[in-house]
Amino acid sequence: MYMKNADGENRKDRSTALDNNVQAIRAVVSAVEGTIGPKGMDCMIVDDQGQFIVTNDGVTILMEMDVSHPAALMMVNAAYAQQCQAGDGTTTMTIIAGAIIESAVYHIQRGVSVHKLIEGIKIGISEAIQYIEAVSVSIDEENQELLKSVAWIAGRGNQEIVDLIYQGAQMLQQDKIKAKDYRFGDHIIAIEGTQNEILQGMVIDRKPLNHRINYHLEKAKILIIDDCLQPEGLGEELLNTENGFGQYIENRKHFEKWIEKIIEMKVNAIFIDRRVDEYGEQALVDAGVMVVHSVLNEQLLELARFTGARPIKKNALNKDMNELENYCGYAGKIDFDPELEHIKIFEGIGDPMVKIIISASTGPVLREKERVAKDAASALQAATKYGIVTGGGAIELACAVHLEELRNRISGTGKYGIDCVIDGLKRPIHHMIENAGYNPLEKLEAAIQECRDNKNLHIGIDCESGEIKNLSIQGIFDPTWVKTTALKTACEIAEAILKINLIVKGKNM
Repeated sequence: MYMKNADGENRKDRSTALDNNVQAIRAVVSAVEGTIGPKGMDCMIVDDQGQFIVTNDGVTILMEMDVSHPAALMMVNAAYAQQCQAGDGTTTMTIIAGAIIESAVYHIQRGVSVHKLIEGIKIGISEAIQYIEAVSVSIDEENQELLKSVAWIAGRGNQEIVDLIYQGAQMLQQDKIKAKDYRFGDHIIAIEGTQNEILQGMVIDRKPLNHRINYHLEKAKILIIDDCLQPEGLGEELLNTENGFGQYIENRKHFEKWIEKIIEMKVNAIFIDRRVDEYGEQALVDAGVMVVHSVLNEQLLELARFTGARPIKKNALNKDMNELENYCGYAGKIDFDPELEHIKIFEGIGDPMVKIIISASTGPVLREKERVAKDAASALQAATKYGIVTGGGAIELACAVHLEELRNRISGTGKYGIDCVIDGLKRPIHHMIENAGYNPLEKLEAAIQECRDNKNLHIGIDCESGEIKNLSIQGIFDPTWVKTTALKTACEIAEAILKINLIVKGKNM
């Protein structure tokens, strides 16, 4: 149905706008609902050139889908925000948000005010978050083993990856994992054609200048130059003058002294932000110095922290050798493998560092294993920082039962908003049961009744046998932060979609 305003612009009325947006949201949700749970299946995404990705990672599916509808894009952006904040839980968030919106539309069509619904949804989500935080279990030295269970769930049951992630975490200090800006997932490195391993050190994905040499340095003395390693440049016009050419010769001599100084200091590995002059390159390589140029600034800073080096600009090479010694870093060993084209650095004297190398024989498989490993690492870190709750849809089910009591105490149409949240909380386990091949209505109702009767917040479905079980005994746990963030994000996207009253064609933005 269209309405025409005085300017002749076409508008869709509220009902049509909402229906249009809900259909787009449904399409997005349907892309990921088949992937949730231990029996979730994979999705193949194929582009126009025939390139493909096979994955069951929610955020990857959503980000790689060809999406153009504005409401669908809002959902995709919400999933990306969930991934950035929590590192996992995008599928759960998408399913809950979709169910809340769908349920809200049903109540709107029955005449319930949108504002009252949103008010009720906010109350329900807030209560659910408080409930989850109240029953959350903190991780300490006595229950460290539970982190393996968390990583196993997020790592889709890939035991080899889970073991690597857990061992890597054990090598780091708890304070580091809990640090605000630290991201454990950033230490996952995917390299095709090698072996899975934990490296107590760091990896730089660059080749030395003389990369045909299989470098193996012991007791490496390292210099980091956050600059190019070239003589001071002169403009072309200046070079054409006698004074300019004289200055050029002087700059070259000055540069040669820099190179001699580096060699005399017995630096045997130098990492540079930008390019190296040909003379400097040859002189350093002839002296047996490993020269690595065009290293990412982020990796240079990481190398500095690991080796105790202090990055310098090239002009700092004017300092005397004794002063320059204070800028050098040290590592017990540096290896370069010409086949893999990666440099490995061990036993730095600075901050301890761990890298987890994930490998596979083909690119598509490697990318999927990398995604799995990063999800597992993010989940383990979130669990360490914020605690854990029972997974497998159990905590959402317990929240839904808890909200039923709240709903009965609230008067007015705001209670229908709580109904929307209850429907949303039941939806993840509904799809888990469905993906496992069981009747979701029958199994879900039985699980809800068990949860109500026994006040047990760990009740869920064993997807192997179809039996109702205490999932905490089964070792099924998720990070508290992932759950609460998913609910907050679902609430935000639901509110944003439900508040859209009209869709109006605009100018190019």
